Amino acid sequence: MIASFLPYREYRDVAIEDLRYALGEVYIIATRMNVIFARASYKDPIELRRRLEERLPEDTPVLRVIPVTRIVPAEVEEVRKAVHSLLTAERPGSFAIRLEARLLREGREIPRMEAVKIIAEGIERRVDLGRPDILVLVKPFRVREGRLAAIYVGPPEGVFSSLKRGGERNGGER
Repeated sequence: MIASFLPYREYRDVAIEDLRYALGEVYIIATRMNVIFARASYKDPIELRRRLEERLPEDTPVLRVIPVTRIVPAEVEEVRKAVHSLLTAERPGSFAIRLEARLLREGREIPRMEAVKIIAEGIERRVDLGRPDILVLVKPFRVREGRLAAIYVGPPEGVFSSLKRGGERNGGER
């Protein structure tokens, strides 16, 4: 999973503590700026979101949690193959692709819309950008070894956002 939190270094430890309180055992893989890469033992993204909604404190600095279905190199063709493979396991219905940063083609960044068109090419489903049945969320990120892309394919409800819970976000003040 990828969790983003309020962009202040002092919130990192509070965000990790909150995630562990809400989810139980959470293995931290890495942290970057205001992002935590972690592993939790939840296979079902809806169950993960439900636990976060029920157990995260109202004043948490955690802003969003994205379940990760697969991680691949951030090359558009690698992402395309993974997305097509993951979509075959999903129920029928409409889909939307959300790309959160640029992908690479032969080592060079390409425009996001171009990447989305390449990924979507050949998918035999109806596109619904407003209320898709299946969300394809691609979050590219950098690591020492290069660039990777975290992919989530599943119901849009599987992505947790504390901003949608209501209330003011002032996190970490406990």
